[in-house]
Amino acid sequence: ALFSYPAGGLVSYRYGGREMLATTPKPNFWRAPVDNDCGSDMMNRYGQWKLASMYLTHHGGPAENPVVKRDGDTVSVTYRYQMPTVPASSCDLTYLVYGDGTIKVTLSYRPVEGLGDMPEFGVMFKMDADDDRLEWYGNGPEETYVDRKRGAKLGIYHNLVKDNMARYCVPQECGNKTDVRYAKITDKEGRGLLLVGNEMHFSALPYTPHEIENAAHSYELPKVHYTVIRAALKQMGVAGDDSWGAKTHPEYLLNVEDKVQFSFTFKGI
Repeated sequence: ALFSYPAGGLVSYRYGGREMLATTPKPNFWRAPVDNDCGSDMMNRYGQWKLASMYLTHHGGPAENPVVKRDGDTVSVTYRYQMPTVPASSCDLTYLVYGDGTIKVTLSYRPVEGLGDMPEFGVMFKMDADDDRLEWYGNGPEETYVDRKRGAKLGIYHNLVKDNMARYCVPQECGNKTDVRYAKITDKEGRGLLLVGNEMHFSALPYTPHEIENAAHSYELPKVHYTVIRAALKQMGVAGDDSWGAKTHPEYLLNVEDKVQFSFTFKGI
């Protein structure tokens, strides 16, 4: 594992002589709007969390950033990110590196008075597009959300990353999996990453939520260059009582009354 001050995070994770990361993992608080979101002006109400996801910075925070600690055979590296929200906020991303190559990632956020909940609370990074095979132990086989999962069954499922792009007329959030215990993202040789979490939300798609949101039709989506991994504590529900104003039910939103924290581990396979 190689960490970088200028890049503000983990810039390299090599396993078996192969680089597993195409980008530095960063906190993510945004999901592509769905049709129901458009009807309830979700983008207007939550828009600053999109900015926070795109433009957070590790500059301008504490003098010591990252904070590095060593304890026996583990080393922890914690980055603090300042976020362009009103009121201003920050979050911490901690990597706990074990001697066997396992890395535990923990995202922490202390709610700020006057700043509401976010569409998603998790971590996003990219892998090479050749890592196009997915296995997960969670709800499936179709996409599920916190308020859209009663028709799913808990099990072990396999598919191709591209299969998780739902063929909606207008590209929108899709491919999410709920209650995921582990997920494997590999190439055709079976090499890749194993992510393990505690009933996390997870997706592996050919695009970021921003790329999906920017396309009004499927043919406007860019060429596939990466596999985009998102591991999250939770994604807000997709609502759907109607598509002309009904908001997501409160019980399906992220609770930001107290400290919010999410952890998962990953390791090369």
